[in-house]
Amino acid sequence: MTAGLVVLCCLTVGMVVAAPLLAASGGRAAALLYEFFAPVCHQIAERSFHLGEHPLAVCHRCFGFYAGFTLGLIGLPLLRPARDWLLDRPRRILFLLAPTAVDWLLPFNTPMSRFGTAVLAAAPIAVLVWAAVGQIFQQMPRNLPPENP
Repeated sequence: MTAGLVVLCCLTVGMVVAAPLLAASGGRAAALLYEFFAPVCHQIAERSFHLGEHPLAVCHRCFGFYAGFTLGLIGLPLLRPARDWLLDRPRRILFLLAPTAVDWLLPFNTPMSRFGTAVLAAAPIAVLVWAAVGQIFQQMPRNLPPENP
């Protein structure tokens, strides 16, 4: 279950990074990747990390959300005390979301502040999603009895 989420997240991050690499090689798939992420990100080039001459498929902050969520899932086994602290009182996530909100509201921020605060916000969200998916799978019946006609 967690492995599937990690693979999906890694594929998403890979797609973000693949877009400028494909654009540099003149590949048509680059346009599809940029278009895929367009509904969820403004994709302003000046607010995006670049590989070579081409921007990533999402901005600094969106890339931080994708990377942070992925790192949160991967880091779960290593960060058990932090995971337990968050799951004990899920409202604590608001403390970790606050820096992103403040960074967004400030008239001055940097690429690293946008990226870093998004990573800080997304990693604990991954913990909550991981816990929710785990609960769903635990409540699913393992072996359904055969139906009687």
